[in-house]
Amino acid sequence: MRKLLVAAAIIAGAVYGYIKLSGTESVTVDHQQLEFVPADTVFLSAQLEPVDFIAYLNAFGLTPEYYSEASQQQVAELAANTDDPQLRFVLSLAKEYMRALAQPEQLEVITGIKPQVRSLSYMVGLSPVMRIELANEVAFWTLFDRAEEASGISHQAIPGADGGFRSYPFSFGEYSAELLVSVKDGWGNMALVLPTQGEQTRELVLLAAKPERSITSDNQLANIASDYKLNPNSIGFISFQQLMTGLTTTDGNRLANDIQLLASPDFVAAMEPWRSAECQQDLTSITTSWPGMYFDSKITSKAGQQTQVRGKMLLPTTNKETITTLSSMRGFVPGHVAEGNNDAVFSFALGLDMAEFAPALTKIWRGLTQPAYQCPQLAELQQKMQQANPMAMLAAGAMVHSVQGTSVTINNLTLDPATMQVAAVDAMLSVTAKNARSYLEGLKAMVPGMAEITLPADGEELPLNTVLPMLDAFGVTPMLQVSDSHLVVYAGDKGTAQAKALTKQAIEKNGMLSFGMDYARFFGIMEQAMQASGQPVPAEFSSLTEMKMQVQANMDINDQGVVMHSQMAIGEAK
Repeated sequence: MRKLLVAAAIIAGAVYGYIKLSGTESVTVDHQQLEFVPADTVFLSAQLEPVDFIAYLNAFGLTPEYYSEASQQQVAELAANTDDPQLRFVLSLAKEYMRALAQPEQLEVITGIKPQVRSLSYMVGLSPVMRIELANEVAFWTLFDRAEEASGISHQAIPGADGGFRSYPFSFGEYSAELLVSVKDGWGNMALVLPTQGEQTRELVLLAAKPERSITSDNQLANIASDYKLNPNSIGFISFQQLMTGLTTTDGNRLANDIQLLASPDFVAAMEPWRSAECQQDLTSITTSWPGMYFDSKITSKAGQQTQVRGKMLLPTTNKETITTLSSMRGFVPGHVAEGNNDAVFSFALGLDMAEFAPALTKIWRGLTQPAYQCPQLAELQQKMQQANPMAMLAAGAMVHSVQGTSVTINNLTLDPATMQVAAVDAMLSVTAKNARSYLEGLKAMVPGMAEITLPADGEELPLNTVLPMLDAFGVTPMLQVSDSHLVVYAGDKGTAQAKALTKQAIEKNGMLSFGMDYARFFGIMEQAMQASGQPVPAEFSSLTEMKMQVQANMDINDQGVVMHSQMAIGEAK
């Protein structure tokens, strides 16, 4: 099972990479391949400019070393040990893909995929479609020939004007489907089609016909890119509006049509109440306010430098009152955590204005539980939510009403190889509050054991070992400083520098959440800790300790909704 999960993770990582990569900032979205994407698609991921495939591998830590002979052998063993021809077919394709990734210069020969690649993924009703640009069509077909030979599955060749296509039968319990594979205009196309879907769907996924309205009709995709400030050449979305229409109507879009043809009588009966005029009106109002999730990305890769991948994900809302309420909760995030690239093993910051948190959460709660929904199902859901009143939790938060944020940064952590005890630590912990000194004096009176602690004067340090002798057992001497706005506990050179810089920062509402991690260093320490505890370390865990990747993610509220910016630095500068 563990090996199967590893194989799944490898494939998922590759798919994720195709979704995320970008190589341009051009605003052009007029691309002929988009004319085949229906306007009512629930999902789209479009990589419209060529991306260097080797840069793609490096960008996601999927370096050739990651696909070692041992990893390929694991997938081969899974295929050899299963009696399911379908699974052998899929695993054979995965193994060939891994073999190509292990030697990128052979990518075109083994898979037929272009080294400078473009790709598209989208839905036609219930059918997922994946398209990728090819350099060698013969090699692409040979890839599937090898999978057939290894699995015993054979295809049905369907002739057509564009060279025809292959149909592979698959079954999933009581359901069956066809994997349709074709090549057109230099693109390899793969789609999963259900028997209940009509000929029109088959024509659309095989690119034999174009939808009456595509994603480019009425500048739909261009408007999304413009409205949400996204990179149009590496853009994607999940449409809540189309998803709601597909689930709660009988013929509102292609997804609805497909569900009706596939759904059991029990499912149809369960969804029938949602199709009333009252429910449709309420659901339309909700998805108009929260239309979907939108994302883009950009990759920068130069010889001798780390590969940089930047991404943006946005959950927008048209409800300006909600945005104002969410924004009021924003707190303080230390600069070195939000900016990332601080050479830390791990960093985390939560910025919340606790004085505004309770009123804002109360306002949001009332907004969720008090609208006069006409839809009986939504009204019943509201009644259940009203019973889970959060006021008790909000009352407990009164103790920390002046807090604006908290953070922790681990710059370095060294374990003694002989004893596996902490040998050295470089870190910083902070709490930011309005009038931090008064807040701590009040806290001292409420927390047992703190009353005897005399806080250091501004600019002075207090060795915490003097008040907490048990810290001596760790061989660490953390220092405490308090300023008007910040409490900082730190150890080590970097932790000291970060703490001193933070005490000079003024409080401002500058974020909600920031997170950073150095994969190789973090999981290296975890591996040491597992060894020290006597736990077996999985063989595949070592791949994480060798992954030269630093990740930084910041979540905030902007004038459009909830936004997350992410950045990855992969590899080492030469």
